[in-house]
Amino acid sequence: MKAAVLPHTGPPDVFQISDVPVPECGPGDVLVEVMASGVSSRDIAERNGTYRRDVVLPLIIGLEIAGVVRATGDQVTSLAIGDHIATKAFSSCGTCRYCRTGRETTCLTRQPVRGGYGQFTALPEDACVKIPKSIPFEAACSLGPAAGVAMNAVRDTARVVMGETVLVSGASSGVGLFSVQLAALAGARVIALSRDPTKVDFLRDLGAHEIVLIGKDGKFAQQVLAHTDGEGVDVVIDNVGSAVFWECFQSLALHGRYGVVGEVVGKRIQVNLARIFFKRAQLLGVGSVSRVQLADVAALCAEGKLHARIDSVLPLEQVAQAHRRVEMGLASGRVILSHNSELDLGKA
Repeated sequence: MKAAVLPHTGPPDVFQISDVPVPECGPGDVLVEVMASGVSSRDIAERNGTYRRDVVLPLIIGLEIAGVVRATGDQVTSLAIGDHIATKAFSSCGTCRYCRTGRETTCLTRQPVRGGYGQFTALPEDACVKIPKSIPFEAACSLGPAAGVAMNAVRDTARVVMGETVLVSGASSGVGLFSVQLAALAGARVIALSRDPTKVDFLRDLGAHEIVLIGKDGKFAQQVLAHTDGEGVDVVIDNVGSAVFWECFQSLALHGRYGVVGEVVGKRIQVNLARIFFKRAQLLGVGSVSRVQLADVAALCAEGKLHARIDSVLPLEQVAQAHRRVEMGLASGRVILSHNSELDLGKA
């Protein structure tokens, strides 16, 4: 099979397009023909060496996978040959105390999903969720690690409800664009945060009621407060992390809930605990995506209530161009890799 192999960390053109063996399918695995794979922030971090957990090179990366089941191990019960699937970001064991209590994203032995940059990948059954065949593969590949994580953040961790005001940082990112849509679907007023003035119309089209642009000095809290009559927002869904933390925290209302989804730059912050209890704030860590969350966003997508935003679909041979576009922040929506650029994946 053809694959974009990461031989060592480096710039976007480090990938090697190679012929490699089709992976073997174990007893609890499914063999997936990859139809589309999104270029995620974790892909970028694994390629450039920032993310090192469980990374053993050479490696075929790619966690945002949509495809078709072509073979199943004899222990697989929930999937059959011909099923369309989308993937979580990690597979879980199903037996540890976290998995048994509905917290599978914290599984003690979870394993990262990879292989989307190859024509086939063998994955544990737990990593794959059957999806309606009406969902185009280009849209389906980002349902788990992007839309599903946003569902975890908005609905299940921050518990956004009708009438609240929600600030979403990194609003045009993979998780951010779904966070905006899901918060709006919940009946909240959404303030989207961005550095790029060219994305204002894009964010309004997603459902954002207000767009706040970060100034050159990194400040934006006063703009958010002005949009909320000085009270601040009920919920922050932070997909960026330390680079915007203090401005987001200053934007938070009394009794506000702060959902930490991502950390982009890895900076340390110092927190005066008094500021947390004076504000009665809740700081909430958002994990990855569960099977239930992935199934729920797939249902919303099939019903036309949730929409994947696709910036571009590129053949696997243009993986370097795809990584450059994502890494430089040029994309409005997801950049997708296709293993057959002549095939209309949305009708396959």
